[in-house]
Amino acid sequence: MATTHSWTEGNGSGAGTLTANRTDSNWKNIDDSTSAYSSYPINSSTNSNSFSKYQCIIFSGTWNSLSALTYKIDNNNPATGLSIVGSVVTSGATPSTVATGDSAMSTTGLSANFVSSSTPYGTGTSSSTASGTIYANMLRTQLQTTSGYAAGVGDIASRTITASWTES
Repeated sequence: MATTHSWTEGNGSGAGTLTANRTDSNWKNIDDSTSAYSSYPINSSTNSNSFSKYQCIIFSGTWNSLSALTYKIDNNNPATGLSIVGSVVTSGATPSTVATGDSAMSTTGLSANFVSSSTPYGTGTSSSTASGTIYANMLRTQLQTTSGYAAGVGDIASRTITASWTES
């Protein structure tokens, strides 16, 4: 037995419009999952932030047990004056450029639960023995600028966000 899984992104009102099978994510100055980030740069001269991103894993298939789900990033300090913040959330909010208030995105792992409803929003449970379709809690991230950032428009190095879990 094995699950299949994919990244899903939430956009729009309450981050409730879900787009499945996302293979990449770009922090940018628009709330969508498909526009080119180069067309919607973050304005560093006004200390703007990216729109907040809402992403999760959706599982389907057959399994005996899923547990110990975590999200982490390989590096949350992409450049002087920039930081990547994040948290696991149980309810959606419309993505915006307002600072989320989240701490630096974890490089060791944020615990998330499994939600057995039709959305990834809800408290969920730390493990699941149900098969079929199930969501992980949403991970909200944001690229934030500070007054120390003066590099202007340009790319940052790629960052990797990882989801890991135990499956049997």
